[in-house]
Amino acid sequence: MQNQNMVAKILKIYAIVNAVAGLLISLSMHDSYVDLIESLSFVFFGLSIVVSFGIYAFGEVIQLLQDIKDGTQGTMNSISRNINNNSSDDLPNI
Repeated sequence: MQNQNMVAKILKIYAIVNAVAGLLISLSMHDSYVDLIESLSFVFFGLSIVVSFGIYAFGEVIQLLQDIKDGTQGTMNSISRNINNNSSDDLPNI
């Protein structure tokens, strides 16, 4: 089983909370009687979704790097053992 990176998990949760908060704030701005604030609510909601998507994607990148690290850990250990066990001057068998 792959390790779940805590930083990636926190970033993903924060991105979801950020998107929901952006939706709630834009809805509360949309109920305003001032036309400028009402039109800015759509812009605010769009920006919060884009930023939340970026944060979530960054969390996914961190998790993928963790998965790559976990997947190659055994390979690197076996290569280093082969290099250490090889007493001749020939290249090690990989």
